Parts: sequence; C-alpha cells; structure tokens
Amino acid sequence: MGLGKTLQSICILASKHHERAMRHKETNSPDSVHLPSLIVCPPTLTGHWYYEILKYAENLKPVMYVGNARDRQRIAAKLNSYDVVITSYEVVRNDIAQLEPVDWHYCILDEGHVIKNARTKLTKSVKRVRAHHRLILSGTPIQNHVLELWSLFDFLMPGFLGSEHSFNERFGKPILSNRDGKSKNGEAAALALEALHKQVLPFLLRRLKEDVLDDLPPKIVQDYYCELSDMQKNLYDEFSKSNAHSSATSTVQSSGAEAKASPGQQHVFQSLQYLRKLCNHPALVLKEDAQAISSALAKVGYQGTNPTEGLREIQHAPKLLALKYLRHNCIQIITDIFNSIGNFCLIVVLAMAIQARLRLLAKANSSKPTIQQIQSFHSIAF
Repeated sequence: MGLGKTLQSICILASKHHERAMRHKETNSPDSVHLPSLIVCPPTLTGHWYYEILKYAENLKPVMYVGNARDRQRIAAKLNSYDVVITSYEVVRNDIAQLEPVDWHYCILDEGHVIKNARTKLTKSVKRVRAHHRLILSGTPIQNHVLELWSLFDFLMPGFLGSEHSFNERFGKPILSNRDGKSKNGEAAALALEALHKQVLPFLLRRLKEDVLDDLPPKIVQDYYCELSDMQKNLYDEFSKSNAHSSATSTVQSSGAEAKASPGQQHVFQSLQYLRKLCNHPALVLKEDAQAISSALAKVGYQGTNPTEGLREIQHAPKLLALKYLRHNCIQIITDIFNSIGNFCLIVVLAMAIQARLRLLAKANSSKPTIQQIQSFHSIAF
C-alpha cells in the first residue's frame, strides 16, 4: 500500500495507448486500431483510479462503469469510445455478458487476490474477460493456500502452471505438508517450493518500502486487547455447550495433516465464522431473532422497551468502542497538526455514499487549498 502500484500501472497504460495510437496513425494497420483497457477493482477504489488517471495521464479518457443497471447499460453501448473503463468485481460478475465481447488492450486487476478461489462465480466471470495483456496488483497474492497462486496465474496466463489438479499434486500438497516444518517430506517440499519460485518469479515485480523511500521508519504494531462484553461472554458460553462446538472440536482433533476434506470440516468454518461475528458485535449473530435478542438482553439486565435498539448499543462490542475512541483521537491529532500549519484543506469523510464522497473529493482536489476545514463525521451504525 502506497508503494506506487497504481501510478506505475497508469504509466504503462498511458505509454502503450500512445504507442498504439501512433502506430495506427503511421500504418493504419488493423492490428493497431484503438482498443479500450479495463481496470477491475473494489468499489471503494473506482473513484481513486478515475481521478488518478485524470491527474497523471492527459492522453487517456477514463470512464467509471458503475452505478445501477440502467446507468451501466447506457455506458455499455459506448465502451469502445473510452481509453480506460474502470469497474468493480461485482459489476464484472453481473455484467460479464456485456464485457466479454469487448476486445480489451489491457485488463488490470487491483487487489487481484479477490480471484484467489477459482471456483467462485466472480472468479470465473473475471477470467472470461478477453484482453491482449493482463496485470494483477496485489499486496497479498497468497493468503492461505498455494492453490491461490494457481488461480491468479490462471487469469494471467491460462495453462502456464498446468491444470489445478496437476499443480496441486506437484506443488500444493508437498508445500502444504511441510507448512509446520515437521514433515518427513521436508526435502520434497523444499524442492517443490524452489521449482515453483523458478517458474513464477520472472513474472512477479515486487516493491518494498525501502525501494520507494530509504528513510521510511519501520512499521510499528501495537496490540490493543479488548475484553468481551457481558453479552458476548454469555453467547460464547452458550456456543461452547452446543453441539456445533463439540462437532467442530472433534473434527479438528481427528484431522491429520494428510486427512481428506470431510463434511465435518465445513462445520469448523461455520463455527469460526460465528465466533468472528460474535467478537465484532452480538447483533451479527442474533440477527432478527426476537426471542434470542430478548433472552440475551435479559441476561445483561437490559431495562429498556426497544430490544432492537438495546441490542445495537455499542457497549455490547468493546472492539468497536475502542475503534470509535481511536478514530476520535486520530481526528483530533490530525486537526491540531493542520491547524498549526495554516494553509490546508482537511477532509474527513466516513461512511458516505461513494458518489457523494467522489464529488466532495473532486471539488476539493480541483480548488486551491484554504484554511477551511470540511469535516463529515458519521457515528458507527450497525
């Protein structure tokens, strides 16, 4: 993050589109006609890409292919008239029928690890996009399993790493078996990892923070521990006595490193998902179960008349309460710093609709900075 991947990609697009236009102007050959490029990113980044292209690449004409179905349909008829089309993964999944017939010059996936699971509809849709050149930008190309790397390369160069099955047999299983360093097949795992590195490293460009700025300080990580609220403790105790807990525990204890996937493992993931939601806020697990909500509130001595509002109170989630305090402290520190500087325009935008946020940012970026502060604070809502 912040190491220049976006700007590098914009430079590539600007250069290649210019070269292609000049070649077509000189030769008028069919293989150099204008082709648009496609950028796929999370929805929160579409505006960032759009304004960065406007800022740094004057020869590129970008468009955001976002919004409701009617807005997208209106843009879809004119995709070839733009140089860069910026859209989100969800839109690609829903509109692949409109995007697949287009011949794209470049297809760039920002936060490309989104397609790590080769079996999802989203991943399959993204891989149906036809492009002459493909790039993936990611800070975390492999998060859990080496098979995720296969899915990324299956988009970049289909067939380069073989089929998913052959890749798993050659690389996945040996590497995974030695993940804890205690496998008897440690040598085979090391050889598999070395062979995989030799095959994929020529196609990876990695930037470290020391490559960007030598005097950047080391990252400081501070762990802040939050105790569970009384409601979270009660719900956790109920879960620990449930059949789901017993089933998950027995599955984990009986599964070895080489055990095949079983239906019981699905219960383990469901249990972990439940506990993760519970740690964030009890409302995520109680949902709209009126009886369960009333029972949980009664156990913590709730005296109010509106169970829904009582459940959503932030004191039931110390983690979010800590984040709220941290947010307020950071805002105050930033405000004090900029107040001491003088000429500036401070914008703090939280939980705003994406289009409203983009309009506000565009207005601020196009105007001369002043002492005026534009602050928009939104309380945490569940």
